[in-house]
Amino acid sequence: MNGPLPSTRSFLSDLPSLPVDSKVRFLGCVRTYLIRTGHLVLEHNYPHRKPPQEPASVLVDVNAVLESVTAEELRVGAWVTVLGYVRRRKPSQDADEAGPASVFPTIYIEAVLVIPAGAVALGEYERILRDSLEIERRARSAG
Repeated sequence: MNGPLPSTRSFLSDLPSLPVDSKVRFLGCVRTYLIRTGHLVLEHNYPHRKPPQEPASVLVDVNAVLESVTAEELRVGAWVTVLGYVRRRKPSQDADEAGPASVFPTIYIEAVLVIPAGAVALGEYERILRDSLEIERRARSAG
């Protein structure tokens, strides 16, 4: 039976460790929307970092889904769930295209779906995803 590959659930902070072209699903908070390039900068402070360290953040290319993305999903502070592919970033001399200094320098996400996460119980989400990923890791190592 052929069909699309399943996505890998991930914390935003773990995205750089995934292979390029992996299909991923993750949660992030909109830090900014770079209108000129069609990129969202999403962040999630997990694992928790203390100031002055900035939370992990990633560029998300939303050009392919702009017709379906609402203003609410582009609003700074909105929590969104992204389904997309890990892509390799090319070095850029353009500061606007590169995004903030805190974004992952080697990868970006090419979004195929961006949906509002709604009211997120963040601590519970982090605990459930952490526990679920640990169970999956143990199952792989046992098999």
